[in-house]
Amino acid sequence: MTQLYRPKSTIATTASASDRQLFFWGWMRWEALTAGERFVCAFIILIPVLWVVGIYKYMTSLLIVCIAVYEWWKHGEIRLKPPITAVVAVFIFCIYRIAQMLINFDAPNKGSISGLLITWFSYALLLWYIQSNNVRLRLEPIAWACTVSIVQMLGFWLLLQYVLPISLFQPPSIPNLFGLVTGKAAGENLLAPYQGDISGYYRPSLFFVSAQLFALIVGCIGLIALEIKNRIWSLLLLLGSVFLIVISLSRGIWIAFPIAIWFRYLFSAYSQPRNRLILFAVMAIASFTVLSIAPFTHFLVSSYTDITAHVSQFRASSTEWRAEIYRQTWEAFLEQPIWGQIGKGQPVSMAGGEANVVGSHSVILGNLLYGNGIVGTGIFAVFWISLFAWLYKTRSGRPLTVFCVMIMFTLAAATLGAMWFSPFPALTLLLCIAIRQPKLKPAGEVRSWLSS
Repeated sequence: MTQLYRPKSTIATTASASDRQLFFWGWMRWEALTAGERFVCAFIILIPVLWVVGIYKYMTSLLIVCIAVYEWWKHGEIRLKPPITAVVAVFIFCIYRIAQMLINFDAPNKGSISGLLITWFSYALLLWYIQSNNVRLRLEPIAWACTVSIVQMLGFWLLLQYVLPISLFQPPSIPNLFGLVTGKAAGENLLAPYQGDISGYYRPSLFFVSAQLFALIVGCIGLIALEIKNRIWSLLLLLGSVFLIVISLSRGIWIAFPIAIWFRYLFSAYSQPRNRLILFAVMAIASFTVLSIAPFTHFLVSSYTDITAHVSQFRASSTEWRAEIYRQTWEAFLEQPIWGQIGKGQPVSMAGGEANVVGSHSVILGNLLYGNGIVGTGIFAVFWISLFAWLYKTRSGRPLTVFCVMIMFTLAAATLGAMWFSPFPALTLLLCIAIRQPKLKPAGEVRSWLSS
């Protein structure tokens, strides 16, 4: 008979026993991990190797191939259930993008169908597999792998800061292994741990494509750190993440990350009935104070204005050309608001650089509204909202991290365009979706590769 209730003392004893099985003097017991946890932890730890090899574009496709081969070898089929609304919406979005490319076949820089298949189509397949097999990865192994990754980032940054000269990487001239083998030693096939020069400061991007993307991934690790029960471990991992976010000079993450943390504690407080009254009381008092007492209102408005001015002055040129890019992007969107524009827009003269074109530097305004129109943006909105609803419906055993990551992604999408083209954000979100407290399963029940 299934045990419906377990005394609190028994739960604590079981958790302690589980921790002892997973860790030995702070090191992860590899044999205590499931096959999926081993694969995911190894993948996170080997991100620097993937950067040197240069195959990050194909990570999602390789993961799908590995899962498909295992499923066929183990079960003779690839086990998938009827897809949820979010999965169907992503497939429809892919079809819409392919139709755009075929209709505008002669348009320059329209993108490639193969590139779409190894990104969005692959994301849909992975989400479908996670949903169908109820994949569950424990938080502790993932947090351990993220800790190792943060240590790698900090160590590499110290190496770049005090040992390796900047001239070694500026301008980028060292190709990765993929660039050497294919002979395409240019652009993203070059090892570039820095990005740009702001008043003599080179923004670190380390093992990622850009400083903004680097800050986004580190922000996700910081949100995972908040779920760790060991307070010292949680605090150290959070402080390391915050430090890396600060040195990235990514203003979008500077704003989105604290807001995501605030929502995390808001959700946490609301989930406990005894705290709801206190929460609403504090919100009521704060609202009355801010909106009704003139000195407080003036203080907050002036503080916000001063902070905005200081940030804008710190990167004044960036603020100006971003505003110009957004202005021209909005005007171009109004020319074809229903179906969107295809391909890259015209360069913005005052910005300089190949990446600073109309439709760039914003997922919401550029990649969605400008690139996909109201129709494509609507399809993507259905995916995002239905995904959040499905996660809430299946929230049992699920930490708050995934909801906070979605909030941070939504906020960052207003000013970041790098998250649209790289697989790292999508894989990070899928990883957070898979983090759940495993359920005890009857003996003999078949489990998926990532959960076994």
